[in-house]
Amino acid sequence: MARQTFTSGQILTAAQVSQLQDAIWSDDVNAQTGTSYTLVLTDSGKQVTMTNSSASVLTVPPNASVAFAVGVRIQVIQLGAGAVTLTAGAGVTISSLATTLVMAQYQVATLIKTATNTWVANLGAAGGGGGGLNTTTDGAIFIMDVGV
Repeated sequence: MARQTFTSGQILTAAQVSQLQDAIWSDDVNAQTGTSYTLVLTDSGKQVTMTNSSASVLTVPPNASVAFAVGVRIQVIQLGAGAVTLTAGAGVTISSLATTLVMAQYQVATLIKTATNTWVANLGAAGGGGGGLNTTTDGAIFIMDVGV
């Protein structure tokens, strides 16, 4: 949801209040137990847990499929024994200082939408560090030296 300016005495509609709630951090958890999950609009501001003993994939969909508002944050928590790979949907770019978008057990990633099809992933310690990483759905990976 775009930042809004409110005036004294303004009354919010139910839809506006719902948008505000969705735009901020929530303690709501969307528990996923399968090996493949694509984010949905109701994940906005929530925690998505991934719990599977096998390798899993979490896909960030293109804006044309799921129109998350710019600025939305989604926290991904990897609880299962199998690694979880954060994957960009068609036309989506996920950038991160982490050297990989593969999450180990108990690792946490925060996904932040910064533009129409652009996200930043902030991964916890198990994700590594040093260079930056951009990945796109055509399989191209660009590692940038950020002087760390």
